[in-house]
Amino acid sequence: MKNIFWGFLLWLSATLLFRFFGQLFLIPGNEPLLLTVFILTIPLITAATYPYYYFRKIPQSKRIRSSIQIALPGMILDIFSILYFEKVFPNLHSDSLPLFASWLMWGYSLILISGFPLKNKTTNN
Repeated sequence: MKNIFWGFLLWLSATLLFRFFGQLFLIPGNEPLLLTVFILTIPLITAATYPYYYFRKIPQSKRIRSSIQIALPGMILDIFSILYFEKVFPNLHSDSLPLFASWLMWGYSLILISGFPLKNKTTNN
């Protein structure tokens, strides 16, 4: 349940960030800025997941399950963010919707990837 709650908090944080400041960094046609936003998402997701796994003492064998539980609340709630995009994000131009949806898929993919082990354990025979 804590993983789901953490996922909800991440979703809420990202939604509020885009709601109040998205117009500053989700600008259609500004490819260098968009690339920067996508690249900066990597350390943000890393900072939101790996320390969480560490402090919760989640073993690597259970991180895939945890990453799914973290990603799911936002994935479900963002269905409504996309369907009601212009009402949820009146500060964003409607042309930003494909960029927003792409960023969501990128972010959730990164969360899911964070659940995979960082190292392959080799066994000696």
